[in-house]
Order: sequence, then C-alpha cells, then structure tokens
Amino acid sequence: MSLIIKQKNFKPLIAPLFLLASGFMFGQKTASDSAKVDTKDIEEVVVIGYGKVKKSDLTGSVSSVSAKDLAATPAQNALQALQGRAAGLNIVTSGGAPGAGANVTIRGGSSITQGNEPLYIVDGFQLDNALNIINPNDIESIDVLKGASAIAIYGARGSNGIIVIKTKTGKKGRTIVSYNSFMSFDMLSKKMDMISNPEQFVKYQYELAQLGGKATQWSNIFDNSLGTDSPGFYTGVFNRISNRYATASAVDWQERMLGGTGTTQNQNFNISMGTEKTQAMISYNYNKQDGLLQNASETRNSLRANVNSELHKGVRVDFNTTFNTNSTNGGGSYSGMKKILLQPITGGTKFTDDQLFNTQTFGDYSALDSGYDTENPFIETQASTSNRRFRQFLGNIGLEIDFLKNFTFRTAGSYAWTNSKSTSFSDANSKAYLTDPVNTGINGNIANAENFRYQITNTVTYNKTFGEKHKVSALIGQEAIYQESESNSMKLIKFPLANYGLDDIANATVADKDVGHSSNSLSSYFARANYSYDNRYLLTATYRRDGSSKFGPNNKYADFPSFALAWRLSQENFWQNGKINNIINDVKFRYEYGITGNNDIANSLYTTNLVLTDYPLNNTPGNPAYTTSSIVGNPNLKWEQMKAKNLGIDLAFFNNRIKLTSEFYDNTLEGLLLPATLPASSGYTTQYKNIASFRNRGMEYTLNTVNIKSKSFRWTTDANIGFNKSKVLFLDGNNFRQFSQGSNRAGLVNYYATIGEQLGDMYGYVYQGIYTTDDFTQASNGTLTLKPGVVKPASGTPKPGDMKFAADNEAGDQFTRKMVKIGNGTPDFIGGISNNFSYKGFDMTVFMKFSVGGDIYNATKQSLSPYALFQNVPSEFGNNYYRIIDPNTGQATTNLTRLKELNPDEGSRLWSLSNTNTANITYPSSYYVEDGSYLRIAQLTVGYSINKEFLERIAVTNARIYVTVNNLATITGYSGYDPEVAAAANVAVTPGYDTSAFPRSRSYVLGINLTF
Repeated sequence: MSLIIKQKNFKPLIAPLFLLASGFMFGQKTASDSAKVDTKDIEEVVVIGYGKVKKSDLTGSVSSVSAKDLAATPAQNALQALQGRAAGLNIVTSGGAPGAGANVTIRGGSSITQGNEPLYIVDGFQLDNALNIINPNDIESIDVLKGASAIAIYGARGSNGIIVIKTKTGKKGRTIVSYNSFMSFDMLSKKMDMISNPEQFVKYQYELAQLGGKATQWSNIFDNSLGTDSPGFYTGVFNRISNRYATASAVDWQERMLGGTGTTQNQNFNISMGTEKTQAMISYNYNKQDGLLQNASETRNSLRANVNSELHKGVRVDFNTTFNTNSTNGGGSYSGMKKILLQPITGGTKFTDDQLFNTQTFGDYSALDSGYDTENPFIETQASTSNRRFRQFLGNIGLEIDFLKNFTFRTAGSYAWTNSKSTSFSDANSKAYLTDPVNTGINGNIANAENFRYQITNTVTYNKTFGEKHKVSALIGQEAIYQESESNSMKLIKFPLANYGLDDIANATVADKDVGHSSNSLSSYFARANYSYDNRYLLTATYRRDGSSKFGPNNKYADFPSFALAWRLSQENFWQNGKINNIINDVKFRYEYGITGNNDIANSLYTTNLVLTDYPLNNTPGNPAYTTSSIVGNPNLKWEQMKAKNLGIDLAFFNNRIKLTSEFYDNTLEGLLLPATLPASSGYTTQYKNIASFRNRGMEYTLNTVNIKSKSFRWTTDANIGFNKSKVLFLDGNNFRQFSQGSNRAGLVNYYATIGEQLGDMYGYVYQGIYTTDDFTQASNGTLTLKPGVVKPASGTPKPGDMKFAADNEAGDQFTRKMVKIGNGTPDFIGGISNNFSYKGFDMTVFMKFSVGGDIYNATKQSLSPYALFQNVPSEFGNNYYRIIDPNTGQATTNLTRLKELNPDEGSRLWSLSNTNTANITYPSSYYVEDGSYLRIAQLTVGYSINKEFLERIAVTNARIYVTVNNLATITGYSGYDPEVAAAANVAVTPGYDTSAFPRSRSYVLGINLTF
C-alpha cells in the first residue's frame, strides 16, 4: 500500500509548518530557565580549514551537524544521514538501488559544464566521495563551509563549498566498548498505475496494431494467429477479445519483481581507550544490503584505527588509518524501471502467465515489431550480471611541536590508494545476445582502475592574547598534492559457452580495449590571520596561492584572497546592562568577501591530445597510427573563479531557548569553461574556453528551539530552509547554450542556459491537448478541413485525436516546432525540520524534508508512451486515449459523428494511437513537465534507554533499543515513483530529470545501541 499523498496546492503548506516547527507557539519557559544562560552552543567548536574555532568567534558562514544528530539516523552512509540537515546543502540520491550515488551541491554549485561536487576534507586531508565512504559511526562532526571567508583558505578547490569531516578519536579514561546494530526491512513505497486488466490491455493492443498496419502480428500473440482474411476477423474481434480475456489473469510485473522484502543489516563495533598521554580507537563496520530486485546487493566493510599520543611535553603525534571494501552486484545506477513497467501483462494465446514471466520473450516480440525494446527483466537480471569491487586504503600521520611559547608547528602527510574492478557478463538469454547472436553472442566486459593520492601539509600557527581583550591568531602553511590514476578495459564477445563466465577469456574475441593514464598535482601556499577585540569585534583575513598542473603555462598560478568582519552587538555594555538582554541575549553581524576557484576539470584540456586510429596503408587496413583529437588544447585556459559575498546574522532569544541564523549570499562565477565550436577550416571541432559567467543569490535560515524543557520531558526543534536563484550573465557571444538530455524513446528534453535567465530551464513544445471533432468540418466525401482559428500543425493535415501544440509563429496560428520554455528544474527552496522528544527513558525523532517549486521532466512517463506493440502503458493513458477503431467494424473510422460517440468528453482525452502521434510523442513536451514539490516524513524513530541501575548489574553502561520507519509518507502532486530525482549529467544545468531510476523503498528498522 502506498502512502504517497497527492497534494496539488502544496506551497502554502510549508510556511505554517515551518512556523509550527519553530516552537514559538509552544515554547514554555520557567523561572529557573530565565535565570540561567545555556552556554553550550556558545562554546561549541567548529572545524574550519586547517584549524578550529569557537562558534562565538566564527566570522564565516558554516553549518554544523554533530555526532548526536547523525546518531539519530540509522544510515548506511553519511549521505543518508546528512540529507536535509544543513541549510544550503542539497543531497539528492540517484535512486534506491544498492550502491546508488548522489548529487551533492552547496548553494547551487559553481559551474555550468564542470564539476559541482563539494571538496571533502576528512581529518585535514582531501577524500573524494567521502560521505559515501566514511562509516557514519566514525564521524564526530560535519561542518559545511559555505561563505567566502570559510572556503577561500582552500583556494582553487573551494568554490563548490567544503564539507569538513572530523572523525572520532580515543578518549582518556577507562576502555569503552560500543556495539551498534540495526536490521532494516525494505519494501516498495509506491507502485505505478499501469493497465492491469487483460481485456482492456488486449483491446488497446488491437487498436495500436490496426492503426499501425500490424494486425497480423497482433493476431499471432493474442488471437491464435487467426488470419486477417478470415471471415469476421475484424467485425468479431472485440467480441473475441471480451470472451477470451474478460476473466483472464494478469501478470503484475511490479509485484513479482519488486513486491518482496529487501533487507539491510548493519553491525558496528568500536573500542576506545586512553591514558593521560596516549589515546587509541579501533572500529569495524559491516553493512549488507539485499535490494528488492533479484541479484542486486551491496556489501561494505570498513576497518579504522587511530592513535594520538603526547611523546613529550609540547610534542604530539597522531596516526589514522582506514581500510574499506565494497562489492556491488547489479544495482548501482540501475535505470531500468521502464523495462519492468512496459512488460505485457498477458501472453495472450502465445504464452501462459508462467511462460511470460519465466521465458526470455524479447526475441519473439521484437521479431514481430522491431520497435519492441524491452527484454524480460526477470530473465535479464539472471542472464546479464554485473559486479563492482572497490578497495581503499587511507593512512595519515601528523606531528605537532610547540615552540617559542605561542607557536605550533605541524607537519602531516596522507596516502590514499583505491582499486576497483568492474565486470559484466551476458549469456544466451540476454538481450545483447538475442539482438546480435552472430557478431556479439555471449559477451562480457572487464574494467580495472587504480588511483593513488598523497598530500603533505606543513603549517605554523601563532596564538596570543594581549592584555585581556586583544586576541590574535595566525597561520601560515604550505601544501602539495599529487594524484595519479591508470585504467584498462576490455570488451569481449563470442564466448563459446556461458558455463565459465569471464574465466573463459582465452576462448573469447576481444572486440575493443582501452587503457588510460593520468596525473595531476597542486602546489599551494596559504595564510590566515584572526583578530578579536573583547569578544566584540572580529576580523579574519586569508590568502592562498595555488598552482595546478591542470592549467597551461600561461595561467598555472592564481591568488585567492578573502576577509571577514563580525560584530557581536550583544557584547556591548549598553546591551549587556539593558533589559533587552533578557529577551535577545546574543546578536552577531557577519560580513565576508572572497575569491575562490574551481579546478575540478579534466587533466589536459590545455593541450591537444593524440588518439590512436587505423590508417589504411596501400588500401590495407590494420595499420595503427596517431592523429590529433577533435578537441584542440587551450594554453590560455585558467581557473573558473567565484567572487563571493555573504552577510550573516546570528540571534539568540530567551537565554538561548531560540536561536536563529540568517545568511544572505551573492556569488558571481566568472571564466566558466564552455566548449567553443571552431570553424571547420581549423581542422578541429572544439576548444574549451573561459567564456561564461553566472550568479547565484540566495538566503538561508537555520532555527534551533528548545520548546519544552522540564525535569522529565524535553522537546527541541531544528529547522533549516534555503533559497537559491541563479542568473546567467554571459556566454560565448550567443544568447543561449543548449544541453540535450535523453533520446526519442528515453525522454528527450532540452535544457537551455540563457543570458538573463535561471539555470535549469527546460525547453520544448507546449502541449494543448488534442484536435477534437469540433475543430473540423467534414465534406460529403469525408474530407476534413480545419476550422479557421484552430492552430495548424507543423506539417500535413491533422485528424481528430492528433496531439495539438501551441502556436509559436508570429501570426499566432501555427505550430512550427520552435522551442519555448516549458519549465525549470531548480527548486525555489529546500529544507528540513527535525522534532526531537524525550520523556524519561523514551525518545522520539520526527524528521521531515521538503523541496518546493522545482519542475520535473518526467522522462519515465514519456518512455512509457505507446511506441511499440505488446508493451504496457500507464492507466492514465490506457483509460483515456482517443479511440479511432470502431468496435462494430474493427476498422478505423473518420466519421466525425461516430468519433464523437466513441469519445465522450473528447476534449479531456489524450491522443490517439495514430502513426502521426507515434512521431509526436518523441517531442520534448510540456505534457511531461510536472511540479516536483514535496514534503516527506523522511524518518520516524522511537527509542527506549534501559534503566542504568539495572544495566550496572550486568556490566553495561548504556543500552538503547529503537524502531525507525524511513520514507514514511510523501505529500506531492508528482505522478512518478518519487519527486526526489537526481540531475542528469550536470546538476547545475539539468536538474529535475526523472529517467526511470530505481525507486526508493520504505524501510522498517530495528536497532540496538550498547556501551560497555
């Protein structure tokens, strides 16, 4: 049963919910609360670039998530735990399959064509994809650096924002052993409404076949191969269908493929120990997920250890090492949901239900209709298997030495090694084999990749307080990063047998092979200075100079400065001594400006590469030769650059019972890389140039409230909301750039970046329903004439039931296939709300997240349109398509009176199954654009902590059991599986593209936390 709730008037719901969450309506305070000031958060420490700072001294824009917040979420990775919990951070997973990735952006990203992924810093070192790799149980805190002052210290890597992760370390005192475990039972949260009645399905198939001239093919499957020249074939066809299929059973493909229960088990062990001078910790995590789809699973292992030790007074050393493994079968970026949805629900007279489900029918159907492209997914998941194995070793060591009283020198180094192997194999039941059994046959692929990175960082810090009011801290540093990767792959065909799989490589034919090798390096110098006067006036200045091997000799180095100012108004004497301090006890204004860069680009765009080709010497092929690629290098290539401004206000009310942080930012992105088209006379097609710019402006609000606080009961709320709007400022001399997504049968839409407009604009044709009988006059000979004032199609003469698109010519009377804006995939705002309750030993957390205003191009819906015989369609279409076949004759009718009888309320019907519409449905159309707004109850957790007096008797320090429901309910008007869709190709340009991703499940979790 689905708990997706459709709500069309969605936007008005958010404001009252956000106000309700703030706690203003329910917050109560006692006299004892008023007498005390909760200073916990004021003394909170925030991890920033190459250091840490008290939150009260912070001048930059930073959002923080603590270990306590993460622990409230039983999650397989930190991506899941962090969703919706930090203002301005947008995490959208690419689907619900095991091993699925995610799009992560901060404040809308910073590039049009290049990478928009934030920089991840784990314990001071860069680690790509860290949120998906680091065991969430090992995380002490996550700080999201967003403002210019916070990110400029990372220079060339900072413009996409920084996510700084601090992992847990050993503690002084007794040895502590922790065990955390949960078991999750996963179920499909929603089913798509497809035709499920066999009689209706076969009648639909007949109309599609007859109008396409394929009645014989239809009969081969559904009518015992009755010849079309048989007496009564046409006039009796609807009666035969009703008699044969009225009580027939149907195959529910969604239920059979996804209706079971997937499971996830997560086991985590942690041992912490320490003396006064040495502390150590070791942890192990095991996670196994078996997906809803057969042969889709993921297994993760993570082993981590760290040691911190004071070797001598003022001399400290720290060591941290991690080993991760991951194995994913199937799953991953699985996008084959349409293969399940399009399957025929009955095999007619050709196949029984069991044969339809358990036989690879692709060859039978595609032989009758070449447009049939959907293999049996049950057989295919067995016939075509894939696996990706990933291994990673991370090690870092640091040495700190205090000298000259106020100085500290730190040198640290890290080494990261990753190795991955991807394999796939398709046997004789696979679509790949059946499509080309002679030239491809049984086939497979092998791909290997290896990568290593080392980083060396040296810093000197200075901290001193002059008098009692002047605090100065300074940092200077040097850093070097080197990364190298290599890869190789083979495509293998014509295996003689499938018995030995890829182990039988010796007897296969190598159809293609590839090898790659690349490296890049970064050399940097940086400095930061902080000054504070009486905890009232704060100043931060940073400078970084980066040199990157990714850029040509003309622009290899760049400078990235920033500054920030802050004023704690509430520390002024007049405020401290006034009555207003009893109401507003903390006020801080912040302003920051800085320049950062983006070097997340390919390694060698500044140079022209050679490619291997075949040269037919003396008309004889097989002679290897090298030629230049079609992309010519640009030695003047330089950094994509962001100039960022941020104004922040931090407020605390009623002795910190209510805290509000407001951020207002303006980020201008300049020198963005675009592929420029070159004249054919140059001998090349493309060159990347720094020729574009756009701007992101937005607001963010973070609200934390203590609504009720008594001896036995506590209710707190944490809420955040972020608004971002982009604007394209300049392109390469053109007014727009087009970025196409999809294909004719996979959901085609064009995204435009247009000067003066927002990124994420979708372009296509405006669907205006269908041509009805009222749009025509009919002569006595049956000829149809379009009435004056009715929009003319791009070509030809329309018929009733044909799709109608809005006029786009100057005269306003004809559709000419001119692309117009049909939507925008960027949300107006996103956010999350968490309400946390505790009563004696019980605790409860309700977490909701929301996204409002972004459109979704439902490419899944477009791919489910009536393209080919034997495929199913959504009930929305199957119940309401325009009928042209007269059941009395079994033939198409053009008589307007009869068409009107066959199609009551014809103005509300969808298009007919005519050949004209078979072409029309491939167009990018506003019909497939839907509002993607949603409010999701993402998590409900109820826990109970067992009485400590009882636990002491069994040598247990803490014990908590809990139950959680993930993805409990979603309020949305979106018709697809899930309104939370990842972007296609590039998150900044192509947001809101739903391409048949694996649906997210609803999971029921049982867990336990133990400490000894």
